[in-house]
Parts: sequence; C-alpha cells; structure tokens
Amino acid sequence: METGDDILAIEEDEISSGKKAKGLFRKIFWFVLRIGLAAGIIGWLVSRNFDKFVQSLAAFNYYWLIPACLCYFLHMLVCSWRWYKLAKVLDIQITLYDAFSLTMKSYFFSLVIPGGAIGGDLAKVGFLSSRTPKGTKVEGAFTILMDRIVGMVALFSIAIIIILSTLPILMSIDLTVLGLQNKLMHVAAIAGLLGMCLFGLIAMFAIFYHQTLEKFKPIGYLMKMGDRYTNNAVSRMTAATDIYRNQLKLFLEMTVVSIFLVHLNMVLVVFFIMKGMGIGHVHLVTLTSAVIIGNIAGLIPLTVSGVGLRDVTIATILYAGGIENATTIPIIFTALILVFNIFSGLFFVFDSDKKNKRRQASDKPQ
Repeated sequence: METGDDILAIEEDEISSGKKAKGLFRKIFWFVLRIGLAAGIIGWLVSRNFDKFVQSLAAFNYYWLIPACLCYFLHMLVCSWRWYKLAKVLDIQITLYDAFSLTMKSYFFSLVIPGGAIGGDLAKVGFLSSRTPKGTKVEGAFTILMDRIVGMVALFSIAIIIILSTLPILMSIDLTVLGLQNKLMHVAAIAGLLGMCLFGLIAMFAIFYHQTLEKFKPIGYLMKMGDRYTNNAVSRMTAATDIYRNQLKLFLEMTVVSIFLVHLNMVLVVFFIMKGMGIGHVHLVTLTSAVIIGNIAGLIPLTVSGVGLRDVTIATILYAGGIENATTIPIIFTALILVFNIFSGLFFVFDSDKKNKRRQASDKPQ
C-alpha cells in the first residue's frame, strides 16, 4: 500500500519528467527552426539566380578546393595553438594535441548548440572540465573565454579598418529587396556595425581594468554577489585577468596572429573558391570586407553555425563590388565549413580509441 510520501515522490518524479520533456521539446523546436531559417535564406539566394548558380557549379574547377581546404585547416590549427598558448599562461596542463582535439569537438558542437561558435565554446568548457583537476576548472574555462576575446579583438579591429576602407561600396548596396530605399538606412546600418565593433573592443579591454570598474558601487556589489553564489569564481576569474594583463606582449602577438592566420586566412579561402569559379580579377579590399562582415553576421545565433546570414551578407557585398553571380561563392564557402565541422566529430572516435587502449593497458597484469 502506497503511503502519502510515496505518492508525493511519484508526483515529483512526474513533474520533473514533464519539465525535462518540455525542455527537450523546446530545444528541438528551436534547433529545427534555426535549420529552417538557414535553409530558407539559402533557398532564397539560390532562387534569385538559379540558372547561373547551376552553371557556375557545373563549370567549377574543383582543384581550387585543395588550397582552400588547406587554408581552412590551417585556420583550425592556429585556433587550437592560440588557445594552447593562452592556457599555458594559467598553467593549465593540456597537450597541444588535447587543445587541437577539444577545439575540433567544439567546431562539431557549434552545429548543434545555440550560439554557433560561442555554443561550441560552451561544449569545450565541458570537455576541458573533465580533464582538469579540482581547483582549476574555473581557470580552465577562463582560458577559453580569453581565447574568444583575443579572436574577437582581432576580428573587430580589422572590421573597423575594412569598413572605413569600403564605405562607398557599402553605401551602394541595394536594399530594395528588403523594402528599404532610404540612404539613411545605409548610414544607420554602417554606423550600427561600426558601433558594435567599437563597443565590443571597449568591453573586452574593460575586462583587463576590472579594478577601476569595481570602484563603482553597483558593479562592485554585483561582483561580490557573484562571488557569494559561485564559490568565489568571480574573484578567481579577475585574478586570472590580472595575470593575462601582465602578459600584454603575448596578448598582442596572439591578436596579430589571429588577424593574419585566422581572419584574413578565411579571406584567402574565399579567394581560392573565386579562382575555381574562373573569376580572375578580384578586388581584395572588397573581398576582405565581404568575408569579415559576413563572419560577423555569422556570429548572430539565429541560424545553425551562422549559415544563411553569413551567405547573404557576403553575396550582397560582393554584388555591390561588381562580382557577378556572387551567390555561389558563399554557398561553396559554407559547404566547406560544414564538411570540416562535421568531420571534426571524428575526434570523439579517436579519443574513444585512446581511452580504450589506456584502459586495456591498465588492466594488464604488472
């Protein structure tokens, strides 16, 4: 016979199961919605120039994908190495292979976790936590945040320069397809983009001067509250920030490396794709503007891994720069990114094999 406590426990289990089911349904719903939005944008882009799109794919010289893939793989390697170097500053004990493996896994999860690349970083935090000893998990997670900060500083810095360099092209973009004809909308959009980059730089550098911010009572109060509810995690993160601030040379070196071997390297990937399409004369400043601004648009967590938003941005700027049939270029670029991100999931298999071998070795009699 069931007692009142038994019935209450059953009801609590049912409520908990119901909440989990609703949470799972919500995640699936938003994931499907993001895929649908990405597919809708790609479909709209292709439908506008379907015949030319098919013709350009048929005439594409796929040998040019070899240097494009090599450049993109270099981008992945550099991102892994950058995080490895930044992790060493806080004495996080990971090997270069570990850094590469965890970075590859984060690329894979950027396809399925909301937030794109940032969602992939959250997955990396979880993977790293399982490999770091107790007492260093907060610092380990902070190295991933610092790696993201370095990448964003590099991206926003080059974006400001390239936006100012291509103002005439950006002002000539046709917005009538969006129902916008007023030139003030161009100015507002460009000013908003510049403002976002500038604000991002200010916010990221403000992290290094948290001691000044703490003097403002509301901010200081919030940080103390954060410490109270996170077992002093906020103080540990600010202490880690102070260590990085004393490593300004390394921070600047990693920023410069990111500008050339990460962000401008992506421009080179698209350049090779354009060569494969037989586009001989490429205005590099226009191409750089399209890829850099397109990658910023891809950070908006509305679609899977920025698909669609990045494509329409790159295509629009290339069209404004006089590139015909610009639709095909970002779609091939996105396809290349997706293939690499999907195959990054193979590192789950590699790590599983390594764990099995270690387990078998430990089971052998000594």
